[in-house]
Amino acid sequence: MSINLHSKLELDGSYKLIQLTPDLMETLKDDSLSSTMRFKSLDKAKADVVLCSEDKTWIIREKSHSNTVMLMHEFASEGNPVNNIVINGVPDPTSDFLGFSKTTFEYETRPANGQLNLDLVPIYNGEMNFTVDSTKLFTTKQELLDNSPCSIKEYRKNWAKVGGSVINGQICILSAEFLAKSLHVTLMSIMAESLDLDILSLDKVFDAVEKGFDEDFNPYTKEVIKTVIRKFGISNESNDNDKSTYKLNMLPIAKWYGIRALKKYVSKTSMSQDEFLTNWKSLFPPFFPCDIDINMLRGWFYKPTGSNIQYISKETMPMDIKDRFKMLFKLQSQWELEDIRPFIEELNVKGLKIDNFIMKYARRKKIGNSKIIVTSR
Repeated sequence: MSINLHSKLELDGSYKLIQLTPDLMETLKDDSLSSTMRFKSLDKAKADVVLCSEDKTWIIREKSHSNTVMLMHEFASEGNPVNNIVINGVPDPTSDFLGFSKTTFEYETRPANGQLNLDLVPIYNGEMNFTVDSTKLFTTKQELLDNSPCSIKEYRKNWAKVGGSVINGQICILSAEFLAKSLHVTLMSIMAESLDLDILSLDKVFDAVEKGFDEDFNPYTKEVIKTVIRKFGISNESNDNDKSTYKLNMLPIAKWYGIRALKKYVSKTSMSQDEFLTNWKSLFPPFFPCDIDINMLRGWFYKPTGSNIQYISKETMPMDIKDRFKMLFKLQSQWELEDIRPFIEELNVKGLKIDNFIMKYARRKKIGNSKIIVTSR
């Protein structure tokens, strides 16, 4: 087959090329997913541009090159028969193409984790008079979604994860202290009313909470209780809504109380694991059926001496990977692989296997059949 190729090339910035990866193509072919696709960015100047669908996010990066020509069908002759005459060994051209533009770059797409833009979302601490300047803040969930580089599904998941709520029509995030009180009050009320921990309705849980308050002002509104249930529960329905029932998710509840126990009891001094487990258990509501294990809190403690543990937050650690390892080995001379992993995996931006990643900055040795110890070089 041969074609006629005509060219009239010029650089035209109005044409953009974007890579269509298999997962992006699959999304584009699904009308229910592609109908909500849009480009987003945190700001107009420096932030990365992302492409968001109903349930996925792709980061867009410019990839430079100089060998791309854009073609289009030209001089189309629909209905005319194809001439198969061969002249000098070359068949008659079957179609005509015009090279109309060239470009020096294309947009590369890579899957990314969607993020919420929380810079303009206020913090609520349970105060009676919660007033904010709405002209300087995001007011509604839709406004937050429109300005966050994430898909709709990621937005819902992350909003529940950060403790997002609505107070007096204003979106906000419950402070860590108020969220802790709200969770404790909610669990106490559930236990007092003997509600089924696997089938909790928002209405019944809120009614149980209200019974314990005679004051004029109750900070634990229905929206606050909804925030608690969605953060620490699992919906029993695929389509989560206000009529859904929830099952308490014991692991994040246990970790929440465990991290607070670390901050309360071992932030300035170490403690034996047995003593800490006793203190951790004492923070739960009486008779609350939740199993605990020190391994649940990996990434939040280190062992300065023997098996004693002490609280450490990743927020206080350097973001440079070499400095991060240096600090970790200063705190503890040797680590079990599973204990050190949570402190370093966020810096493994290239997605290397954890063993290969560690070998670039530290030493590892195997003890017995399964235990792996990580030490400094």
